[in-house]
Amino acid sequence: MNWDVVYELRERLETAAVAGVNLITEDFRLKRAVQQMEPLAKASPVFQKITAMAGKVTEEECEDRAGLLLDALGLLDAVLCTQAANQVGGELAPPECSGYSGDLYRNISYGRMAAVLEAFRGTGSGRYAVIEEAHRADPEIFEDYRMKYWMVQALGDSYAELADMVAGWLEHEGDAVIPLLKQGFVADGKREMARRVQVMDRIAGAGENAFYCMAAKEGSKEVRETALFAMRHDMSNLSLLLDYQKSEKGKCKEAAMQALSYMDGEPAAKFWKERMAKKPEETALHLTPSDQDWAGDLIAEELEKWIARGIPAEDEPEEKPKGKETKEERAKERAKERAERDQYRQRLELLWKAAAGKHSERICGCYETMYRILPKEVPAVLTQSVIRSCHPALCRLAEELYAKHGDDFLEPVFLASVLTATAGETYERFHEFLSPEGLLRKLTGKKQDATGVLYGFAKIVYREQEGKYGITLEELNNPLRERKVCRWIPAGLDLRWYPLLLHYPGRFATGRRNSYSMYRNYYDWMVAKLYRPDVEELQEPYGEFFYEGALRLTPTTDGIRMMKRCGWKKYNGLLASCVKDGNSIPSYLLRQLLSELPLTNEELAGELDEIIRRRNGKLDNGIAILEHWRDGLWSGVAVEKL
Repeated sequence: MNWDVVYELRERLETAAVAGVNLITEDFRLKRAVQQMEPLAKASPVFQKITAMAGKVTEEECEDRAGLLLDALGLLDAVLCTQAANQVGGELAPPECSGYSGDLYRNISYGRMAAVLEAFRGTGSGRYAVIEEAHRADPEIFEDYRMKYWMVQALGDSYAELADMVAGWLEHEGDAVIPLLKQGFVADGKREMARRVQVMDRIAGAGENAFYCMAAKEGSKEVRETALFAMRHDMSNLSLLLDYQKSEKGKCKEAAMQALSYMDGEPAAKFWKERMAKKPEETALHLTPSDQDWAGDLIAEELEKWIARGIPAEDEPEEKPKGKETKEERAKERAKERAERDQYRQRLELLWKAAAGKHSERICGCYETMYRILPKEVPAVLTQSVIRSCHPALCRLAEELYAKHGDDFLEPVFLASVLTATAGETYERFHEFLSPEGLLRKLTGKKQDATGVLYGFAKIVYREQEGKYGITLEELNNPLRERKVCRWIPAGLDLRWYPLLLHYPGRFATGRRNSYSMYRNYYDWMVAKLYRPDVEELQEPYGEFFYEGALRLTPTTDGIRMMKRCGWKKYNGLLASCVKDGNSIPSYLLRQLLSELPLTNEELAGELDEIIRRRNGKLDNGIAILEHWRDGLWSGVAVEKL
């Protein structure tokens, strides 16, 4: 079929509409196009109607010429749309995308995303909780491309906690999200654009060095600060950073200095050596993240100078004032001596903290001497060094110091084994520390000090998304919800550790926390982050561990969520256990637990009734609301509507 005549008629009708309907009766080209349609009009009723309408438009007696012209064009366009081509010749190729390069589409209904989209688009309080809860309960909706745009826009949210949380999620997207971060980037923008650079820095590292250099040159103060620090990944930026530390001021100058600490080579070493001679404490702080050998040697050289000076004399027995010296003058003198000792120790501590992660021969040679001066700080710095670099020299040093000084160096030697030995070798060597019938108890009757091993486990996490174990730098008493992995564990952990950890007799001796949303015990939090949902035989022991712990320590929302993840079925008595010695936790916290517990209305009402009974005789503050909730549950009111 020849469609040329159809397209010609459409073109003539459009031209007539532009020229004006009063001239249509004189348009011989339009009349000729109508005549050419007559063969098609005989073949199809649709073309017959189109031809009739177009012919009517050209007649003198047509009353509604403009309306009929539009009707003819509309019908003609509809017919032509049905004939559109849906394929072209050639070989198949993946579509080019200027934005997100990951999975472009998920089959997710708008209803599932509506609440989160509204929270991203809106302002005011309450949005953080909606987005955070949705990410925890239904993470798939955040994998849809339609959500990625709003996640990037959230980097500029006025609520900084929300922006930082979303930035952390975007970092896990990997390289796929970088095109979307670049799209719409404005170098002289504010905090939103700085966060974009920060996310790219953590994802791509040196891969986007050209972008960082552009942002550092053209960006606003906030963007320049972030971009200058991101330039640390590429050693070719050394000369640029040396120039920036001269020309920039304030935070931008500080960012350039921090980036310089990652540089290697003679110019960098010379620059920092000159600064160390002028400002040793400030320079030591800047060199803290560096693992270069020259940085370790500079810190060691400064430490050796202060060690050579010797510790100021300790307090001596009080002497009687000599000559005209009064007691007040003697007291001032002794106070001055104490201040000198404190200042000496503080300076050594500052310099020693900068030794973390460094493994030059000279800095390793300082450990023994520094241990005699700072016996608590030296093992902690060695632990950080093993985690950050895992250099063979540091692992050997941990073994030597453990052999010489014992349990003070148990944590670094344990983590060195975790990172370098097989999972089975590490278990066989250290499992006795957690065993109730450990080797030391068998031989001497004394309890083994498991502190070093426990503090080591406190730094280990299992990442379900990656399917592997990692080590962080946070301590046991710093239970952040989301910790950044510093180093992955190549061999993983032996599963034989789990029964020992779940039945460790000292689990309740690690400190009680005053938080009803997170875990109530540091040990529980440590065990929770080692949870492996892929190991079937761990599910019931984990559920039992957190159930028994909740009965003893008071339940928390995180604890209940962990039980539900394990598939635990028994929740009776948890709510009632919130009452200790006749006193219960605040009512609003009980309300949170009510929402988490997977119990029927009757079971929840029974738990509340038990709480009311146990509080009998105490002050009735809060009893009325508990009775209201109980009665509402008995009458069939849903928990979320109480």
